[in-house]
Amino acid sequence: MCEDLALERWRAAPVTVSFGQQPEHRDGSVLLALRNFLQRAHADQQLAGVVLIGRFPDAFLVRTCNWRKHEALTIHKKTEREQSWKKVRFVRRVPEAVAHRCDIVLADLDGAWESLYVGPRIALPTTYAVFEDGIPAHGGEATAVQQRSVSFEDFFHVADGRLELATTAAGAPWVSLHDADADLEVAPAERGVPNALAQPEIFVSRIDPLGIALSPNMDLRDAEGRAPLDDAGRPQELRFADAKSVPSWSGGQLWKADPQLERALLIDYLDRNHAYRTGQSTVHFRPASIACDLGSGYRVLRAAAPAWKELSEAEADLRGKPTLHDYVRWMQRPAVLRTVRAHSDPWGSVFGKGELADLDALFAASEHGAPLSWTPQGDRLVPSLRKAAGGGKLDFFLLRSLWDSGLLPDSDALYLHTGCHGISPPGAESRSFQHASYGRRAGGESMLFYAQGLALIGRAKVFYDEPRGFAQELAAGHTMGEAWARYFAEEANSSWRQAGGDIGRKRSYFWSVLGDWTLRLHQDAPTAD
Repeated sequence: MCEDLALERWRAAPVTVSFGQQPEHRDGSVLLALRNFLQRAHADQQLAGVVLIGRFPDAFLVRTCNWRKHEALTIHKKTEREQSWKKVRFVRRVPEAVAHRCDIVLADLDGAWESLYVGPRIALPTTYAVFEDGIPAHGGEATAVQQRSVSFEDFFHVADGRLELATTAAGAPWVSLHDADADLEVAPAERGVPNALAQPEIFVSRIDPLGIALSPNMDLRDAEGRAPLDDAGRPQELRFADAKSVPSWSGGQLWKADPQLERALLIDYLDRNHAYRTGQSTVHFRPASIACDLGSGYRVLRAAAPAWKELSEAEADLRGKPTLHDYVRWMQRPAVLRTVRAHSDPWGSVFGKGELADLDALFAASEHGAPLSWTPQGDRLVPSLRKAAGGGKLDFFLLRSLWDSGLLPDSDALYLHTGCHGISPPGAESRSFQHASYGRRAGGESMLFYAQGLALIGRAKVFYDEPRGFAQELAAGHTMGEAWARYFAEEANSSWRQAGGDIGRKRSYFWSVLGDWTLRLHQDAPTAD
C-alpha cells in the first residue's frame, strides 16, 4: 500500500502501534495518546492523514445543548406531579450519545478535545423547562421544570451552552440560559464563521475486520457428532437432544472469532485496493443507489462524474421497499460508486420483507448449496437465512454468506451509507475496544469487507442528514477523505438554521470513514459493459 501511495506522489510510511491491556474502560485516554503522536507527526512532517489498520480505540461522543422545542410534552410521568401539554414551548437540555465513533477527535489536531474527555462513569443532569408564553432569549421564569440525570463513561462531552436553575422569591422556577458558553472544543482559528465547528487538519480512516471475522465453530457437535460444516466445507443440518439443547443461531457457541479469516479479509482488501489503484481491476464506471423507505440517492451520485449527468438506469436506482433479494440483484449489477439508504442500527440495515425462497434459490445454485447461516427448527439447526433475514435485515449473516458463496461479481465500490448508526461499533458505549464483543458483527465493516467495499463514508448517530459536497469533491478528482472533510466546511459556513439549529448544527461530527480515505473515483476508467 505504501508503494502504491508513493506512485501517487504521497510520502507514506508504516508505523506499528501496540496497546497494553487496559484495566478499565478508558478508550478515550488511549485515543488521546494516539492523537498526541499524530499532532507531533503533523508538526514535524505536515501529516496529511492516517489509515488505521487493525483494532484502534474509538472516540465516543456525548453532546448536550439547549434545544428549544415546540411540541407535545409530558413531564414527571407516572407521578403525582405529572403535567402534559398538547403543544408547548420548552427547553430540552439532555446529554445524548451522538456518535459511537467520532474520528473528528483524531482529525482535529488543534481542538481542545483533551479538556472534554471524561473517564469514570458520571451522572449528567437533564432538564426540561416549560415556557408557555414563549422562551426568553436568556431564560426567565418557567411554568414548570423537570430535572433528572443520565450516566455515561469514557466519553468526550461536547456541552454547548449552559442552563442554570434557581428559584424566585415567590418559589417559582427561574431558568438562566447561557448559549454563548459553547464550542469549547473548537480551535480559535476556526471560530470566525457562521457555525463554529471543529475542522479536520488530517484525514482518518479505519480498516478493521476483527469484529466480523467470524466462522462456524467446528468444535461444536450435535447429538450425532456432526460439526456445522461437512467435510467439503458446506453448511449442514445439526440435530440436538431436544429444542432446549439447540445453541443460539447467532451466539458464541455456533460462531467464533477466526484469526485466519481476519488475516484473509485484510489481505483480500489490500489486494483489491492495490488492483483498483493501479488499474488492474475492472471498474464498472457507473453509480448505483438502493433506498428502502427513504429517498433515492441516485441523483446525488450522478454529480460525481460529468459522464453520469444524463444517466437514468432503473436497475441501478432501486427505491420504495426493495427486499433483500432485490439488494442481492442490485449488488450483482456492478457499479463503482454506491449509496445505501435504509433505516439502520449498528448491526445492519432494514429492507422490505420478501419471499425468502428467492434467496434460498440463489444459494442453492451456489457452490456451497446453502447460506452460511442457520435457523432453529425444533431440535435442529437448519442451514437457512430464514431467522437472520426473515425480517428484511441486511447484516453480517447475509453478507458473510454472499462472500462465502461467491455470489457477487468481482467489482469493488466506494460507498456512501446514510443509514442511522451505519458505522457505529456495537458495544462502544459500554465496552472497551479490547473487549472480545466490541464491534462484533458490525454492519459497516460487514459491508466494507463482504460487499467489496474500498471505502465507506457513514454516520454513527440517529439523524436525518448526509454529507453535502460529497459527490462534488469526487467529481473534482479528490479523495474520499476530502469528500468527508467537505461536509465540515459546508456546515461551518452555514447559518444556524441551515445547519439544523440547536441540535443539528454539529451533525458533521457524526460522520467518519471506513476503508482507505486516500482513494478517488477513477474518472478515466472505461465501463466494463
